[in-house]
Amino acid sequence: MFKRVCVLFLLITAAINEVNARETIDRIIAIVNDDLVTLSEFNDYMSELPELSKDIDKYQVLNELVDQLLVEQEAKKLGIYVTDDEVKQSIANIKQQLGMSDEKMQEVLNKENLTSEQLNKQWKLQLLSNKVLGVKLKGKIAVTEDEIRDLYKQYYGDIENFEEVKIAQILITYNIDNEIAAAEKAQKVADLARSDSDFKKLVKEYSDDTSSKDKGGILGYFQKGELVEELDEAISNMKVGETSNPVKTSSGFHILKVLDIKSLDESSVDKYREQLKYELYKEKAAKELNKFISDIKENAYIEIKL
Repeated sequence: MFKRVCVLFLLITAAINEVNARETIDRIIAIVNDDLVTLSEFNDYMSELPELSKDIDKYQVLNELVDQLLVEQEAKKLGIYVTDDEVKQSIANIKQQLGMSDEKMQEVLNKENLTSEQLNKQWKLQLLSNKVLGVKLKGKIAVTEDEIRDLYKQYYGDIENFEEVKIAQILITYNIDNEIAAAEKAQKVADLARSDSDFKKLVKEYSDDTSSKDKGGILGYFQKGELVEELDEAISNMKVGETSNPVKTSSGFHILKVLDIKSLDESSVDKYREQLKYELYKEKAAKELNKFISDIKENAYIEIKL
């Protein structure tokens, strides 16, 4: 009889200890309005963080979790939600933009010690935050052209405005035996061209370029970098109506005349415009998000018990 009582006592004690252990694991560590955060939920949240984030102070992580709950509560008030299909499509879009295969994505997840389910959960929360911000911050964030240009200068230096230059040429070809004579002939033709002689007549009389000879030597419009380096450099500082000295290339001696210069409605900024705009928007959105959460916190009941 005594043995039975002892066994029963041990079983009851073990059961009580197990309950106490569960209560200790699941004790409440934060109250956020009507939501409760337990220690086990917090530990689960910590386990889903990327490896590099796990060295962050636990109180900082808990504060981030509180902020997340506040955003979720605000989304609920606004009737905003994110479907599983939206999450799936968003991840697929990112993978396509990055040219990332399923295998590469899995490799990244393994490196961060994340499962696909954890990724979907984090992504869903991010999309939800974006939607809430989109509603709350609509019309509050604007990126100006001046801001884009200033950021470009910080990253890449001076802005280059693009132009197109229309040119005509007289080409004097040469070979190893007559290079000196060809150079002298080219200089003579260049002098004639700069003395107000009719450029078209000089083209017809002297040019060896059969493709442009019947068109008055006209080659067309060119942007910087589209001609060979020697010709590009020669016309870079020329004005409309000016004629160059002979410019030597492997094709021969070129006498160039600038017929027209027109500015294009584009510059070196355009290549990076969307990237720069996104960076500026992201920076402003982060500031507005912090302000938005601070405003919510002022009217929220938050109690930390960690």
